[in-house]
Amino acid sequence: MIKMLILSVVMVLPIWAETTIHREGTEWCDIWIAKATDKKLPRVMLVGDSITKGYFKVAEKQLQGKASCARFATSACVSDPAFFAQLDAMFSHYQYAVIHFNNGLHGMGYSEDEYREGYEKALQLIRKKAPKAKLILALSTPLQSTSNQNKLNSRIDDRNRIVQELAQKYGATINDLYGISKGHPEYYKDPYHFKPGAIDLQGKRVGETVKKALSQ
Repeated sequence: MIKMLILSVVMVLPIWAETTIHREGTEWCDIWIAKATDKKLPRVMLVGDSITKGYFKVAEKQLQGKASCARFATSACVSDPAFFAQLDAMFSHYQYAVIHFNNGLHGMGYSEDEYREGYEKALQLIRKKAPKAKLILALSTPLQSTSNQNKLNSRIDDRNRIVQELAQKYGATINDLYGISKGHPEYYKDPYHFKPGAIDLQGKRVGETVKKALSQ
């Protein structure tokens, strides 16, 4: 058993051996599995960050009677090895009919090449753990255009282009949460997060996109 564990660690380490890990002042992870013992409805997983956590309840309401909703929200970027430990745990104990994936606003210390590499590894892990699930990739929301943080929007554009390329490669659907938020500074309560009206708009878009995937 000990030999197997050592071998497993040795096999995983090279993936991250040359990566400098960038962490934020506060790191967090939020997991919610609704109706965990109910197998009558298909289960949907919303993966993301605080934006996902914000629109989760609206999307869940949209899917009432159609699916049981779960969420995995985290501050970890797809380039962070901690993200994969969390993601692996989420897909090791439940099966999902649809997975809605939103990751792109955290981990700005990583280059876009590192982001692409991490994002693709995340998709490969999801395909391995949930090969039959319909996969939806969300385009990350922009930062408020009137904020002094909006200089990061060009990088969010670059990351969204990467997501679109990977969606085509892995046969995933795109959910354009970027487009419904761009050019609306009035939607924001701070540079990153949204007021209730915008959250409602995002949640309904997520719910509609997931319902379409379920019907297919």
